Amino acid sequence: MERAAVKDAKKKHRLLSACARVFGGMLLLMLVCGAVITGFALWHRSHYKISFYQETSQKVSGNIRIAVISDIHTREYGDHNETLLSDLRALKPDLILFLGDMVIREQETYQSVLDLILESSAIAPCYGVLGNHESERIYYRNDRDLPEKLKKAGLKLLRNASEEICIGRDKIQLFGVEGTAYGFEQYGGREFMDKTVIDPDAYCIVMTHIPILFETQLSAYEFDLGLAGHVHGGTVRLPFIGGLYSQEEGFFPKLCAGKYTLNNRQSLIISAGLGDSRSFPPRINNPPELVVIDVNR
Repeated sequence: MERAAVKDAKKKHRLLSACARVFGGMLLLMLVCGAVITGFALWHRSHYKISFYQETSQKVSGNIRIAVISDIHTREYGDHNETLLSDLRALKPDLILFLGDMVIREQETYQSVLDLILESSAIAPCYGVLGNHESERIYYRNDRDLPEKLKKAGLKLLRNASEEICIGRDKIQLFGVEGTAYGFEQYGGREFMDKTVIDPDAYCIVMTHIPILFETQLSAYEFDLGLAGHVHGGTVRLPFIGGLYSQEEGFFPKLCAGKYTLNNRQSLIISAGLGDSRSFPPRINNPPELVVIDVNR
């Protein structure tokens, strides 16, 4: 009996030791993963990638370069955004387009965004649309001066509005559409798009903050290129799968980041954005990006 008890005790000891090793290994793995995620999150707060896209059209005679800044959420790259501005100067865009969520709705100041727009407008004409964070500041935090401050800094806001500009010999028609996934009519997007005359000779770009609007509403209209942001690339991007979540589409969203082709063969490019509105969850496998689009024949 004593020998059996000793054997049982040894067996239990070996089992407990094995469990402790497994638990210790799992804990170590979790700590390593946590350290890696934290490291990437900190890295992404000061580094971004530049994503290049190529579009072709018979409506343009030469190359037109467009830089897209989306969802920067007051983040700065270098002192006073000098790293970002230096890249913009080197890229020599013909247009710089801001796709909304330049601010954070709860943050008191957004002077860094105004300074970025001011410096960017010295590089190329700047046009843009409001995002949900700007809209919430205006309507829920009573920041009624926000649009005017953006305009004074040098941003031409297109709020359910269009503008035709010339770059060299080519005509570009820019559209800025406001609205949410369920508020296209409520915010005037439907009325604006229905009454707007699209110039068949101009290269037409439609900007809106929330990408799902293109699939549900905007793809029915005639244009050449759609631009959106908002989704932050899904925040967490899984290998071979893509973005993990968006507020409008839920888990594994279809419209997340990158280039898509809509039903009427229009191109849609969605920026993963340059910032975050909250510290959690951090970007994982999803670096911030500055989007650059070259349009030529």
